[in-house]
Amino acid sequence: MAKSKATEQAPPSSLFLSTAALPACDRLAVWREVFGQKMVRLDIEPAKDTAFHAEGELHVLPGAAFASVTATPFRVSRTPKLIAGDAADTVFLVTADMPLHVAQNGREQVLDAGDAIFIRASERSAIQSRDRARLTNISVPMDDLAPLLPNCMDPAMTVVSRQSDMLDLLLGYVRLLRVGQKPLSDELGRLAAVHIRDLMAAIIGAAPAECRRGGIRAARLRAIKADIGRHLCEPALSIDTIAMRHGISARYVRKLFQEEGTTFSDFVLSRRLERSRQLLRKPVRTISTIASVAHACGFNDLSYFNRTFRRRYGLTPTDVRDGFS
Repeated sequence: MAKSKATEQAPPSSLFLSTAALPACDRLAVWREVFGQKMVRLDIEPAKDTAFHAEGELHVLPGAAFASVTATPFRVSRTPKLIAGDAADTVFLVTADMPLHVAQNGREQVLDAGDAIFIRASERSAIQSRDRARLTNISVPMDDLAPLLPNCMDPAMTVVSRQSDMLDLLLGYVRLLRVGQKPLSDELGRLAAVHIRDLMAAIIGAAPAECRRGGIRAARLRAIKADIGRHLCEPALSIDTIAMRHGISARYVRKLFQEEGTTFSDFVLSRRLERSRQLLRKPVRTISTIASVAHACGFNDLSYFNRTFRRRYGLTPTDVRDGFS
């Protein structure tokens, strides 16, 4: 389970560990000591008669954390000793691509692949998988989450269906953070932690209005921008197709961009122009003509491309290609 303490001094960070390069006889001991005890504060037991292998990645933000672990059949547990070593109570959201058996405080749940469950770090717990599994866990301090929950409810052992749109949104947001090209700044790390906390509260049952600083909207907008990036070269890319893919209305998409002080069309145009400039500035010309560059970036009107490019950068595409930028 990802370790998440509300320490203001801790900068955003990521850690990775794999047993692949270790001798088989050392894998379990190293994993327990480094990833289990120090990084995520969990004890792990491999299934009997199974060669142990695992790899895991932990990302720590100021006020949240998330981890992704792939392991051969296992049983992980929070023991009293590990609990005593944590100064803050944390709430974990755990999900995996294989069925899980989860037990905490005398209660048990069997999760289907893709379902998720909330677990309190302050209570003994155990999670078991009978198959090789990829497990994701996301955590925030309980003190940060509690004010957003209705009637101060305890989320422990609350099961969330894999069909939950809100769960899918949270996992997508965390996935985008995990594959980011560069580490988040301290300020952005704090903001991302707020978004994670707000989405977790919404999953548990808090009304969207109670989720401060627009965590749900920010996650939705980030997912939409990533979708635009994947389909940027398609001339037929439109607000209607984006809205349909995300199961929301085009009006709602417009509102998300308006809240950032821009429009859907301006954002798409800006991304396309920036991508075209990058292609034009490449020393090795993989695309031979200006028209080919325009088409590769989603423009189907060459004169419109030339006009908007010059308006944005003060140079023609040919100028940029010839090295005048």
